[in-house]
Amino acid sequence: MNARAYAFALLKEICIDEGYSNLLLRNKLQSVDPKDKALVTQIVYGTLQNYRLVRYQWQSYVKKEPCKEVALLLDMSVYQLLYMDKMPAYAVIDEAVRITKKNIHPRFSALVNAVLRQVERNGKRELEGNAIEQLALETSHPTWLVAMWKAQYGWQECEKICHSDLEIRKQCVRVNTMKASVEELLASGEFAKGSLAEDALYYLGNDIIHSNYYKQGLISIQDEVSQLVAQYVDPQPQERILDVCSAPGTKACHIAERMGDKGSIVCGDIHAHRVELIKNGARRLQLQSIQAQVMDATSLKEIEGEMFDRVLCDVPCSGYGVLARKSDIKYHAKSTDMDTLIPLQQQILQSASKHVVKDGILVYSTCTLNKKENEKQVAAFLAQHEEFECLQQQTIFPYTHHSDGFYIAKLKRVR
Repeated sequence: MNARAYAFALLKEICIDEGYSNLLLRNKLQSVDPKDKALVTQIVYGTLQNYRLVRYQWQSYVKKEPCKEVALLLDMSVYQLLYMDKMPAYAVIDEAVRITKKNIHPRFSALVNAVLRQVERNGKRELEGNAIEQLALETSHPTWLVAMWKAQYGWQECEKICHSDLEIRKQCVRVNTMKASVEELLASGEFAKGSLAEDALYYLGNDIIHSNYYKQGLISIQDEVSQLVAQYVDPQPQERILDVCSAPGTKACHIAERMGDKGSIVCGDIHAHRVELIKNGARRLQLQSIQAQVMDATSLKEIEGEMFDRVLCDVPCSGYGVLARKSDIKYHAKSTDMDTLIPLQQQILQSASKHVVKDGILVYSTCTLNKKENEKQVAAFLAQHEEFECLQQQTIFPYTHHSDGFYIAKLKRVR
C-alpha cells in the first residue's frame, strides 16, 4: 500500500469509524515504509486540521454531497493540491482516482476526477460569511465553538485560540526526577527546556516511545501544561492522595514522583481495562505508591469512609484545549456534547469533595476551554459548599506557551 492509500485508510478509521488519531498514528505508522512516514503523517494531520476548509474548497462543484468515503477522499486530495508544497497535481488526482476504484467503487471515479480537476483549475475559493463564519472556515472549527469562545473570552482571544490549534506541537516529556534530573537530560543535547512546568522538556528527536529514555523510565510523555496539575496538587511525602479519574495514570505517576514515591495514591477508573493502563505506567516507572482500582467517580462507594490529604478531579471534558494535538475532536464535536459532560463533572466534584480532610486540598482540572465546564463549574460548587474556598484558579490558553489549553482550580477545605 502506497503512502496516499495508507493515509486514506487511516483517515477512514479516524473520521468514519471514530478512532483516536494520536493512537492510530502511533501504532500503525510502525508498519509504513520509513520513507513514507512523514508524508502519511502530514496528509492525515493536515486533512484533519483543515477539514472544514478543504471541504469548502470542493463543495460548490457537486450538486449533492457524496458518500462519506468519497467526501473524505476529496478532502484529503484537496489538502494535497492546495495546501502542500511540491505536490504534483497529476500525481494527486491519478492516485485519488485509483483509490476510488480500488477502495470505494469504480462508479465514483469520474466524479472524483472531475471535482479535483475543477479545484486544480480554479484554485482556492474566497471565504464567505460573517467574521465568525470566516474564522471558523479558515481554521476549521465548528462555527458554534468559535461563537462560544468569542462570547466567553472575547474576539482577540478567540482568534488566537483558533490559529494556535493549527500549529504543529513539539513533543513534550516529563522527567522522572526519581531517576534523572532535568539538567542531566539537557546535557545529552537531545532535549530543550520547557517554559512553564518544572519537570518539562521538549524532545528534539523522533519516536520518543522507542528511545532508551522512555524504556528505562527516565521520562513520560505529557504536555507541559498538563504537568502543572501535579504542581497544583503539591503532594508531600507520606500523604494519602486520591485521583478519581486517573486513567491512563499520567498525572498520578507525576504526583508519585513529586512525593518521592513515599505515601499512597489511590487511583481509579470506571473501566477495568483502563485501570490496567495505570498499573502498567506505574510498573514502567517502578512506582510503588500507586494503588489502582476500579471505581465509579460519581459515587466512590468503593472507598466509602476513606479520607485523603489531597484529592484530584481531572474530570472527563469536551477537550477543546487539545485540538492542535487531537484534531479528530473538532471533527466529531457537537454543541450538545457538554449537555451530558457538565452534570457528570458536577457529580464527580461533589462526590470527591466528601473525601477531603479538614485543611486538605481539592484540585479540579480539565483540558478544555469552556467556562461552563471550568470557572462556572467551580463557582457553582463553592456556592453550595461553604466549607471550601478557592486558593487559586487559572486558565492557560494554548497560544501562550504553544501547549495544550487547560483549566486548573485549587480548593481548600477550611472546615
